[in-house]
Amino acid sequence: MDNIQTTEWLVLMGFMIHLIVCPWTKVEESFNVQATHDLLYHRLNFSEYDHHSFPGVVPRTFAGPIALSAAVAPLIAAFEFWNVPKYWGLFAVRFTLGLTVVLAFCNFCRAINKHFGAETADFLRLIITTQFHFLFYASRPLPNTFALIGALIVFALWLDKDYSNAVRVATATAVIFRCELILLFAPIFLPLLLTGRLKWSTAIWNGLLSLTVALGVTVPLDSFLWGRTLWPEGEVWWFNVVLNKSNEWGTMPFLWYFYSALPRALMASLVLVPIGLLLDRRLLEIVAPAVAFIAAFSFLPHKELRFIVYALPLINLAAAVACARAWINKHKSTVRMLVGVAFGAHLLVNLAASSFFLYASSQNYPGGEALGYLQYSQRFDKAKPISVHIDVYTAQTGVSRYLHLYKSWQYDKTEDLQPKDLAHFDFLLVGTGNNLTEEVEKYSATHRIMFRAPAYHKIQYKRFKHFPYVLPSVKAKERIAALKKL
Repeated sequence: MDNIQTTEWLVLMGFMIHLIVCPWTKVEESFNVQATHDLLYHRLNFSEYDHHSFPGVVPRTFAGPIALSAAVAPLIAAFEFWNVPKYWGLFAVRFTLGLTVVLAFCNFCRAINKHFGAETADFLRLIITTQFHFLFYASRPLPNTFALIGALIVFALWLDKDYSNAVRVATATAVIFRCELILLFAPIFLPLLLTGRLKWSTAIWNGLLSLTVALGVTVPLDSFLWGRTLWPEGEVWWFNVVLNKSNEWGTMPFLWYFYSALPRALMASLVLVPIGLLLDRRLLEIVAPAVAFIAAFSFLPHKELRFIVYALPLINLAAAVACARAWINKHKSTVRMLVGVAFGAHLLVNLAASSFFLYASSQNYPGGEALGYLQYSQRFDKAKPISVHIDVYTAQTGVSRYLHLYKSWQYDKTEDLQPKDLAHFDFLLVGTGNNLTEEVEKYSATHRIMFRAPAYHKIQYKRFKHFPYVLPSVKAKERIAALKKL
């Protein structure tokens, strides 16, 4: 039990490091971030909610934001009483979400402990901790992250052969948060149905019961808050699958998940996955649904790594089994000792790569850094009626309502305004992914530059005459400028 608790604390520490190093959020997290802010600070003043002005391409459910807001509401009340800056509310929301993911993952690992042994569970926790993407996404208010909680619960129930509850949780998770999880749950439950381990009548009854309750609770809430009758995830499914409009946000080759996303997500542990599959035949039934899910999901042209984050614990289980077997047998011979140490040492490779990815990711939020520094530099004028315009690029790279710190200030995000329309603003936050100098020149008649905020540009390699000969480094480029009215 002591070992289990130790590695569980390491998972928690890893998640906290990701949260602290990358505190701000980007455009894909915008709805859930702004929704939690509005529920916590505007409460019953629904007309002030952000989604009325910026609804996004497709509607999202309020189920996740409502749950998070309910959990942190007492803390936010204390923050308001003590005049704690609002961005601590964002930390509280993200910490609560990330902690829930960590607890769900540790619950899954305890199921692994029962069925594959304590060493395998320990290595699975260590592998996830030393990889980057799972813990990076754990606290990010994305629909995928809310769905990840449900998926991890399903995995634990599946291993414990509690199939009825697994069907209930799987159905609710898919219909509320991410419909594409059907592609993951189908290969899990279909073999159980075909082999008689799960009765069709039981699965259908529990699925329909969960579907009725899930939609019966969330559809009225979402319809009220959106101002029209809707099932958010149904509209997302229609947009992405039926209309196939997700490719408007970029496309990737069919095998991109396999040759790019998975190697980056699994890192050095990828090499151990085939070994684990050879060592324990039970793993095939667990890993195959994850691979089938990724293959089926590859047919959608728009691809992002976060779309397959649910598959990572299942695939990593094979690597954990390989590490555990090698570690347990390391005292039997010199060769086995070397193999055990080598398998264990791959965690250091993961850790080094994750540290580099985390540093690079911390440079990806220039909008949040720019607004934060602007407010800090003007903190003595926080009671004055100052106007700030935040352009689209800035809003997409770290700015949220949690960063609107001063009640007397006007924070404007109106899109498609011309330079002449912005002349009256006291401050402008202007950003671009291209030539910042050229963008700033448009406002030279009315505003001057205060400072520029750099952001991640690319990875470059420094070469040396001696070991290690080549080292990667992150090159930043100025992306956002803060302008002050002349």
